[in-house]
Amino acid sequence: MSETAAEPVAFKPTLKQRLQKLMAEYGKVAIYTYLALSLGTIAAFSIAFGFGMAPSSASGVFGVIGAGWLAAKATMPLRILATLGLTPLIATLLRRRKRPEADNV
Repeated sequence: MSETAAEPVAFKPTLKQRLQKLMAEYGKVAIYTYLALSLGTIAAFSIAFGFGMAPSSASGVFGVIGAGWLAAKATMPLRILATLGLTPLIATLLRRRKRPEADNV
């Protein structure tokens, strides 16, 4: 029987730990990315429900927006994952956009 060294177990950070790291590294960009995804999702669901229901009163419109908000809440885990993936890309694009302006000064 040969002795094998025990391989270290790879530590996978939890979603909460990954979000905390993202916030520490990107700050406002992460918040704005999440808010944009959230508002876009609520708007998209509200529009989709509005086409299907055709509300005729103010309470009907608020009902459609409420239904859109509830549907968006159901997609929260997906939006968090999208935020984790998109924030570094958006931050990189923003940094590239700011550099030429700083170089011209």
